[in-house]
Amino acid sequence: MRGGTLVDLRRHAQADRKVFVEWYQDAEIAEMLRHDLAPLTASQAGNYFDSIILPASARGTCWAIFEHGSDRLVGSTALVDIDPVKGNSLFRLVIGDKETWGRGYGTEATYLVLAEAFLRLKLNQVNLEVFSHNPRAQRAYARVGFLRTGQHLEWVGRVNRQIEVLHMSISAAAWLATAP
Repeated sequence: MRGGTLVDLRRHAQADRKVFVEWYQDAEIAEMLRHDLAPLTASQAGNYFDSIILPASARGTCWAIFEHGSDRLVGSTALVDIDPVKGNSLFRLVIGDKETWGRGYGTEATYLVLAEAFLRLKLNQVNLEVFSHNPRAQRAYARVGFLRTGQHLEWVGRVNRQIEVLHMSISAAAWLATAP
């Protein structure tokens, strides 16, 4: 699909399901990713992969992230809630292979997805939400050009705590001005 120097974006395949399910069952990943801060069960994660991830990947709006030049699946990313009238979407990303955290894979995958969003899909803006307790993701998004546009608080009754959700966005014009 689209490749960089660190990672390649490819269409998800059924063979990715086992690893994907393992990621979504991981408590540390859930803490950084899910609004209820809870891991999914194997059944929930498998259903999510089968009913959401595979169809979106077939449509060209969700990608498996592989270590460049290898078959090592390290993450998944997507453009969701695409609004063709407004020309915007919401961005999602998970680097599920924790051994690869801190290597720049999330930053490069974000850049590659923005290339898809702005060059292929002709979107005007891409938005995202990230938890305030996930500074690594915030830094990756800022390196690519996302700017913080707001925030809101959410109560997570399951753990009896409030979390701050940061809003970030990048426009096609801003991204194109800095893209190589």
